[in-house]
Amino acid sequence: MEWINVVIDHSENLIDTGFISEIKEALSFGELGFEKESFRMLQSQISQSIHPKLIGSALCNQYITTDFSEAQLELITPPLPDKKAGLEFLEHIHHFVSHNINEEILWPFSILPAVKSEQDVPIADYGISNLGLFKQLYRNGLSHRYGRTMQAISGLHFNYSLPDSIWRSSFFEDDKFDSRVIRSKGYFRMLRNIFRMNWLVLYLFGASPILTKDLLTKASEPFQKLDNQTYYLPYATSLRMSDFGYQNSLRVTLNVSSDSLNDYISDLNMATNTISEGFQNIGNQRNTNQLQINANILQIDDEYYAVARPKSKIISNQRLTSKLKKGGVDYIELRSLDLNPFSRIGIDEETVYFLEVFLIYCFLNKSHLINQDELKAIWDNDSLVAKRGRDPSLLLQKNKTSISLQEWGKQIIDEMTPVAELLDGEKTVYRDMLCKIASKINNPDQTLSGLLLDKVLTEKIGFIDLGNTIGETNKQHYLDLEKSENPNWDRLEKEAIDSWSQQSKLEAENNESFESFVADYFDK
Repeated sequence: MEWINVVIDHSENLIDTGFISEIKEALSFGELGFEKESFRMLQSQISQSIHPKLIGSALCNQYITTDFSEAQLELITPPLPDKKAGLEFLEHIHHFVSHNINEEILWPFSILPAVKSEQDVPIADYGISNLGLFKQLYRNGLSHRYGRTMQAISGLHFNYSLPDSIWRSSFFEDDKFDSRVIRSKGYFRMLRNIFRMNWLVLYLFGASPILTKDLLTKASEPFQKLDNQTYYLPYATSLRMSDFGYQNSLRVTLNVSSDSLNDYISDLNMATNTISEGFQNIGNQRNTNQLQINANILQIDDEYYAVARPKSKIISNQRLTSKLKKGGVDYIELRSLDLNPFSRIGIDEETVYFLEVFLIYCFLNKSHLINQDELKAIWDNDSLVAKRGRDPSLLLQKNKTSISLQEWGKQIIDEMTPVAELLDGEKTVYRDMLCKIASKINNPDQTLSGLLLDKVLTEKIGFIDLGNTIGETNKQHYLDLEKSENPNWDRLEKEAIDSWSQQSKLEAENNESFESFVADYFDK
């Protein structure tokens, strides 16, 4: 069948095939969701209070949990086909949280104020069930491997799934082909192109050109001083995604294959089963000050910090690779977004519309396999844009040749336009959005990082003062809204109450040793 051949032929551009005419009506019904991390802050310091009881159990609440730190909230929306409904749900969670965290505010930046000590970043506590202890031990391991300060960097994850009807296209009507396999091939096609063009996400939506001194190294980057605590790079976009943030030298650079689901699973299984010499000295003996789950390259699958990852919609406590092996890829998690400090919820509508078009484009565009030379170019491009993305003279590497960021960006926008037209139909929402994005490629000062630096420098306001002002303004906005103005208030309140009951049940059912629980986790 033509489609099967197209999937195997990674060099095919699907926009130019009959496939696109059949699925164009379905494209608007992809589902998206958000996972937004924010620190609870009190008087410019990370909150040292435990996870507020009124917002539920961090272990069991499906909408409000914690990430690395006890003070680092993670707000999660369900997958929804309506973009505005997803953003509104995230607003409703912020409203609910703001009414239940006393005097605390939510920090609006990905980068925290400087901390006096690593101990000022409390590791998340999930209770005494085996699952809770497992999650806490994993985070303890992260703290010893990479440091709490680095783990305290926050971001926003954008989850996207193509409409299910695409996989039921007549192009797939052949009983010999497993829909799980077809789906997974399609999503890995998308994944490879996200990797190739992630630099554009960093350029447009990076909002961390400023770092605190505790994230700096002795590298020769020409940082400029804002005040005694903070420094910046003049052309930086997302230092969070640079080697000063998540890509630092402490984190092992893994080459996990994006060729296929089977290769991806195989590489992650290797990393979670191979001892790391560098991590062996951390200590891993239960009841004798165990400090990590194991001394392997990755403790668990989740420790693989790629800019995007294939995910499963199976809800269970199984490891990710087990769920992917069982059900295939259901959606893609884009992880390279900084928090947008100019939006109360960390992301705005324009960004969501762009990402939808971008991910569909990454699926439809040709997507050959990534070799080692291209992989290095991908990493180099991301690093360059993270630290120098707004430099007009910046050159990137594309197909082994140099190209300006502006030229390549314009090429991508031009190629995305047919997708925007398909989604628009008689409207012009997506095309209007692309016009605005195109202007940002030509004018770096209009990007989030450019706007943020301009505000700090021209208004002569400190990074910490600005964060406090934004956080307090956001908090007051939500406090001024009545509960009756939040259509999801009762739903969020019920989930908070029910989540504590679920945690209590898990703790009462602890009927196996922790060692057995860990062994079962890796055996499933």
